[in-house]
Amino acid sequence: MFHQFATASCDGIPNICTIGAKYIREDGKIVVVDNYFNKTLSNLKENTEVSILIRRAKESYQIKGTAVYLSEGKEYEEAYKWIKAINEKYPARGAVIITVHSVYNSASGAGAGDKIQ
Repeated sequence: MFHQFATASCDGIPNICTIGAKYIREDGKIVVVDNYFNKTLSNLKENTEVSILIRRAKESYQIKGTAVYLSEGKEYEEAYKWIKAINEKYPARGAVIITVHSVYNSASGAGAGDKIQ
């Protein structure tokens, strides 16, 4: 399943991309593998606040959090092994570790925009 990943530069210039290589760790942190980030990586170096939009049928959620970009170390190695087990073709240039701060209902209708967590 693909989701949208939003970042912004330190000047507030937004960027959004589609991500497929991600998973949730047992501690609740979201890991996104950087296979092809360009503007996204540049933004992460300037501004660590991020958002992910998840949609499933009529459900939609916006997750907001703080990201750390890693290209070495234990957390990176775990992400590297995970994506390589899916397909060797992915470059796995880095791993974005996201600490979730809040989750919102992003579906239309009653409850739209309500904070869930």
